[in-house]
Amino acid sequence: MDKTFLIRWYGSFNGDKAMDELRDWEDCHQDFTCNLYLIKGYKKYAKTTNHFYIGKTIQGVSKRFSNEGHHINELPRISEIWVGRFANLEPDDNDILLAERMLICYVSNEVGNQNMLNKICINYAPAQNVYIMSEWYNYKTLKQRERINKDSIAKVIPDVLAYRVTENRQSLLYISEKLKKYWY
Repeated sequence: MDKTFLIRWYGSFNGDKAMDELRDWEDCHQDFTCNLYLIKGYKKYAKTTNHFYIGKTIQGVSKRFSNEGHHINELPRISEIWVGRFANLEPDDNDILLAERMLICYVSNEVGNQNMLNKICINYAPAQNVYIMSEWYNYKTLKQRERINKDSIAKVIPDVLAYRVTENRQSLLYISEKLKKYWY
């Protein structure tokens, strides 16, 4: 059975205050259940190389970050955090896991496995067709972003990821980096 996910990403929470801003935002938007998150930051002593982490949660993103042993502790300098919610369905654990795996697989190929803190799912291929559409929103205004900073993790993830499985069980990947406006 095909899976289609529309993920609305809210961010970017930046810099030293990112964790506090995220916690405050989640407190003010308790009707938003964010099950996915993207993190970009620097490891200790790193000056130029960003590292990335993609994760899932059912308890709220800021609560997940406070769990013992979370990978965010490996990034003392956070560049940005984005939180994502499923807009087209109430996801179950399998849906959240599937979307997370697809995003990890794609991003690890784009930024290099050595720059990913995720060590699982970097070569994962789905057994079914999976379509992920991403929309990017300003967390302060809740308005859709027309532009994204060129060095943002949001630029790494295309607006559309389409994993299609052939009759021979081969997984093919199609992307559309930026959807273009057709009507004004």
